[in-house]
Amino acid sequence: FKPPTFGYGGQTAASEAGHIANTNVVGHLSWDKFHQMNKILISAILTLVSCSSNQDSGKFNYKILGEGKPTIVIDLAMGETLLSWDTLQTRLSQLTTVVTYDRLGLGKSDSTNLPRTIENLSIDLNEFLTTNKIPGPYLFIGHSLGTSIIRKYQNDNPENVLGMILIDPIHEDQFDRLMAIKSKEDQEKTLRDREDFENSLTTGERNEAIQYHQQRAAMRGVKFPNNIPVTIIGSFQVGQGATEEDRQIKKELFDQWLDQARQIKLITTTKSGHYIQDSEPELLIDEVKLMIEKLRAEQR
Repeated sequence: FKPPTFGYGGQTAASEAGHIANTNVVGHLSWDKFHQMNKILISAILTLVSCSSNQDSGKFNYKILGEGKPTIVIDLAMGETLLSWDTLQTRLSQLTTVVTYDRLGLGKSDSTNLPRTIENLSIDLNEFLTTNKIPGPYLFIGHSLGTSIIRKYQNDNPENVLGMILIDPIHEDQFDRLMAIKSKEDQEKTLRDREDFENSLTTGERNEAIQYHQQRAAMRGVKFPNNIPVTIIGSFQVGQGATEEDRQIKKELFDQWLDQARQIKLITTTKSGHYIQDSEPELLIDEVKLMIEKLRAEQR
């Protein structure tokens, strides 16, 4: 058993109880050694400050469980923190190394002044993986907004991505298509409800939510790769506000994705809503097992 590793800004600690443990090591040093270490520390701090001021980079809160390759990196839905994946991460870690992280502005990660555009979210993901020396290449799992982030990251860094599993991704044209079939009154109500929803969020959550239209517009220029395994796990449930017409539009849009890259595998369910991984976790776990087996076989 390998204990979980928690990190914040490059520092890690093992914790049996699932909480971050801060460990200070104090030694008996000579004054010469003490001053030498102080100089090194001051130099390191100045370097860190320089990097942060130039790139607005911040420290990421993250959690690593398990061991082995490939390394799974999970990117979450809008406004969510790694705590929401605690149970699933534990189960997946029985298969290989699994990493979750809080995006900047969320959870215990640092705040950021940069707008939460899809471009900046992808850059942040790369910064997180690089700064914290997360070993790649990666098998990515994304949910909702997280699916767009990992698709953009793959588009920018194709050599770092072995495969992708996308849980109920939002097609970039889905909002416009669904709005088009609504009456004017329903359109106005949808926009009011969206504004009320954004105003109810915390600052970090709202900063992601208000960029929704930019995020989906930017994704129109991001195509699916045709040389790595990609699985989409999508909800086609009718009810809970979704009509049969809504379901048909979603199917048509997903078919457009399937036409982009013929190797994409589509798994559908009518038993779950948007949070498929919570109500039907075995759908995800079984697919992760299959993709890991495929990737490991290719490496032999």
